[in-house]
Amino acid sequence: MARPSSLSEEHRRQERERLQTLLRGIAQQETAKLHSGASTWSWWLEVAARHGRYGFDNTLLINAQRPAATEVRSYEEWKARGRQVRKGETRIRILSLRGNPRSVFDLSQTDGSTADPPEAVTPAQAWELLRRLAVSQGLQVDRGSRWPYIGPPGRLLKIPADLDDGAAATLLAHQLGHLQLHGGRHDGLDGDPAACHGVRRVEADSVAHLLLAHLGLESAGMDFPAVARWAGTDVRANPLIAIRTVGDRILRTAAQLRRRLDGLPNVGSSAGARTVSAARQPSETSPTRVSRNELAAVHHAAQRFFLSQCTGSWVPAYLNDRGFGADIQRQWEIGYAPKSWRNLTDHLRRLGHSDETILASGLARRRRRDGGLYDTFRDRAMFAIRDPEGSIAGFIGRLPTGGEGPKYLNSTQTPLFRKGELLFGLHEVRDRLAAGARPVLVEGPLDAIAVNAAAPRRYAAVAPSGTALTRKQLEALGRLVDLRRTGLIIALDGDPAGQAAVERAWPVLAEVPGPVDIAALPSGQDPADLLHHHGPAAVQEALERTVPLPDFVLNTTIERAGGALKSPEDRMAAVRAAAGVIARLPPRQVAHQVAHIAQHLNVEPAIVTDALTTAVTSPASRAVDLARQDFPHPPRPSAPTDHSPAPTRPTRPRPQHTKQL
Repeated sequence: MARPSSLSEEHRRQERERLQTLLRGIAQQETAKLHSGASTWSWWLEVAARHGRYGFDNTLLINAQRPAATEVRSYEEWKARGRQVRKGETRIRILSLRGNPRSVFDLSQTDGSTADPPEAVTPAQAWELLRRLAVSQGLQVDRGSRWPYIGPPGRLLKIPADLDDGAAATLLAHQLGHLQLHGGRHDGLDGDPAACHGVRRVEADSVAHLLLAHLGLESAGMDFPAVARWAGTDVRANPLIAIRTVGDRILRTAAQLRRRLDGLPNVGSSAGARTVSAARQPSETSPTRVSRNELAAVHHAAQRFFLSQCTGSWVPAYLNDRGFGADIQRQWEIGYAPKSWRNLTDHLRRLGHSDETILASGLARRRRRDGGLYDTFRDRAMFAIRDPEGSIAGFIGRLPTGGEGPKYLNSTQTPLFRKGELLFGLHEVRDRLAAGARPVLVEGPLDAIAVNAAAPRRYAAVAPSGTALTRKQLEALGRLVDLRRTGLIIALDGDPAGQAAVERAWPVLAEVPGPVDIAALPSGQDPADLLHHHGPAAVQEALERTVPLPDFVLNTTIERAGGALKSPEDRMAAVRAAAGVIARLPPRQVAHQVAHIAQHLNVEPAIVTDALTTAVTSPASRAVDLARQDFPHPPRPSAPTDHSPAPTRPTRPRPQHTKQL
């Protein structure tokens, strides 16, 4: 009777090895996307900020299976934290340190008590914490002090005095990353110009990004080069191993610094303080003390101010030249933030809003020099981002052509505005969606306005609020329109960057229950460019000439995986890559795509089917299937009976400041 047990054990071993191979293959495929540019290093850092504790490969595995995951833990860890994994939830499969498959679950898959979120950290507090971290490692920090430094050579960190708290914290975190990664050869210590170039700079910037994300802040002024530039392009050198090695080094270093950071005294304590910098000014007040009603009131006051400043600024002429006339400008309530430093802040103070509220809203920041406030948005065209009820949650500000700074500047995270949850224009086009317009996803606010102006009855365009597309944004859209019926059009730039953005969004877009199509935009042009140069007809024509999303992703995947497809090896590599994409499709599309790939690659359909059989068991595919079943869509009212009136659409009073399109 021992034989069945032995066979069962052998079967489990084979299944474990098969799953190991599968998971490693998924991780390698996702790493290849980083190398090819289909995914960016900045994107990976956003994923690593959530899941970095599990290592480089596992950050990719978690995202591949559940892109919207925010916090994943094992079943036992959730139970110890007072939460229970719901019955029937699909496991997220990752690899242990020994390479064995293990299971974790996302917070959204659990029920139970919820811990209070960590207290918000202001840029000034982040600077102070990082300064203390540097001091705890025997460093001296000089931020604009006039006192001479007489300490040990090579232990002084200089931070320019003219940087604000956020930029100063970013630079200090970067230098601490160098110290931990490269044995003391970092900016301002050894004077070695080679110490902060290429992969060294990527590593230090990445550690800084993760440290600041741990504190709840965004890094200032970081721009990461294409991964292939520092990982190499010679396949003989195996750049994928280089990427994985760098990723794991970054995660280990960030974890070490985080542990030391978390062990420091509170910001208000003086323990361990040892610095040669000038005395710090009062920090910004934590936004948690300001109510949502106060934030909403100050946002609406700011919007009225921006509208009052628009006449006489560069904004009306610029928008007119781009094809957005006065009527469109009024409909979308486009305003202007003056170039001066305190116009908005002084105006809000005169209306009775406190400095605490103004700071918490993100409309102003505190000067390091004297603690005074200055406006966040200056010399920018202003677009309001509204929540589903029409209240202003935040703003997007656009620089004039040739202006200095980021082209678009978004509101900071507040209780009203959270990146990844709101879509620009969704409130404004809700009536169009109810009337049957097809939703269109574009990149920025001007693109959304361009589509809505060019085809007001056929299409309703929305844009992510300064972030990559998320499942929560799709859910918000799905609450206003039946995506099973309308599907979705994607209208991003027609250049390689736009194509890469579509591929990055593929795991989320695959959850849309209806058809998803890619608009045929000319290379290097977005909908706003088309409206500007060619008029409304060109925008409509581009939206009518679409390619199904699966075809688009499959074709780009095949091209990247198989190159010129000249050899059988190239074609088989393309088949395997395509099978991974087909595995995420709804069942009704699979047969068509199998035939399409077989014909395109000149292989037998059975070969594609065999590759698909392997890929379809992927945990990523199962997670997408589950998500698709749960995707929200508007409830359909039951048919009225003879004894009840027909259901009518409820109406909701609109705020007076909201214009109806």
